[in-house]
Amino acid sequence: MLNRFLSFIKKHALNSEGNKWLLAVSGGMDSMVLLNLCYQAGFNISVAHCNFNLRGEESDADAQFVKDTCYKLKIPYFEKHFATKEYASEHGISTQMAARDLRYAWFNELLSEQNLDQLAVAHHAQDNLETVLLNLARGTSISGLRGMLPKSGNIVRPLLSFERSEIKNFAKQENIEWREDSSNVSDDYKRNYLRHQVIPAFTELNAGFYSTFQNTLEKNLEVERVFQEKVNALKPYIDEVENGYRFSKDQIVQSGIGALQLSELLKPFGLNYEQSKELLVALEGISGKIFVSISHQFLVDREYVFISEHQTKEFDPFLIEEGQEQFTLSEQNYRIERLNSNSEIDRNSSNAFLDFDKLTFPLRIRAWEEGDYFFPLGMKGKKKLSDFMIDQKIPLNLKDQIRVLTSDENIVWVIGYRIDDRYKTNDLTKEILRISRN
Repeated sequence: MLNRFLSFIKKHALNSEGNKWLLAVSGGMDSMVLLNLCYQAGFNISVAHCNFNLRGEESDADAQFVKDTCYKLKIPYFEKHFATKEYASEHGISTQMAARDLRYAWFNELLSEQNLDQLAVAHHAQDNLETVLLNLARGTSISGLRGMLPKSGNIVRPLLSFERSEIKNFAKQENIEWREDSSNVSDDYKRNYLRHQVIPAFTELNAGFYSTFQNTLEKNLEVERVFQEKVNALKPYIDEVENGYRFSKDQIVQSGIGALQLSELLKPFGLNYEQSKELLVALEGISGKIFVSISHQFLVDREYVFISEHQTKEFDPFLIEEGQEQFTLSEQNYRIERLNSNSEIDRNSSNAFLDFDKLTFPLRIRAWEEGDYFFPLGMKGKKKLSDFMIDQKIPLNLKDQIRVLTSDENIVWVIGYRIDDRYKTNDLTKEILRISRN
């Protein structure tokens, strides 16, 4: 296995003389085999271990195991503890996504601080297969069908050609110890479901499935390269002009490209595949149609499509003091009233009826931010505000105009759309704060 390991590294130019690697080592079988192979190869390595504090004493034991191993082998060792669940809650993301964000941010810090050249991770053929299947389930382009690359940026994956069974056999032959992660047994995570339920079904259909899959990835990689060459050849079609960019409608139509190529060409401007399909149709229609991405606007004119950045003004937050009777927002006047609990409540989303005793003054009105979440009235649990806006079909060009009312940093009201369920009135409400448009 060592010879194949070194051949793979040489084939893909993953290591140069004098290179210093940072190994991400969890203590599991894959990363311990990677550590062993790099040590046998005589590479200049350091080890980084993340303790996400998700499994109590088990997490601490993993860290101690990796630390002891590095001490025996005289390998530099780095460890960091993370408040993963708190980070996930603050940013409105899953625990798995939080762990990913935290570890890669720390890895990049270490690479810079310790003057290391690249990060080596223990992704193998099965990880690659799971990634492609997840991409298929979510919807993907060509890049999602060629899977992970042996090298991407400063990350290298020296085990990418090895099946997990090969890694396990090598670990047993070499008497390599490792730690088992109890969370890998559960089907709660999407990858575990694929690993335990879906992939075994594929291997029943084709005993040589991993080999077939690897060949398919190689073909897809070649297809992606050809595709990217075609897209690169189209880039001169886009001209820089005053206040933005433009491209000729006729030139794009006559090139015969499809929506996928157009979406890749316009990717830097945020246009997605579905919008690209609509834009292609609009190129041969009447002028004047406008398409809006998260960052740009596309105006279909007589001869050209003009691309310009959204011009947004910075919003200055302001406070609402207790007893204040009105305020103005986006040239719209709002009235603030304190009512008794018997007052009639209307369901107009332009107005907010809030339990006064649940509020802490001063209230604050600010622009929405990435990572914001709230508990929408009438829904169970919390929801990311960005997802709520998608559900509400708020146009991209209007999202930067969304404002929120907060109390103690909690969102009380997505103004004009929905209050937070935690601040609604109920049978115990003594006093109501009504905010309504004049």
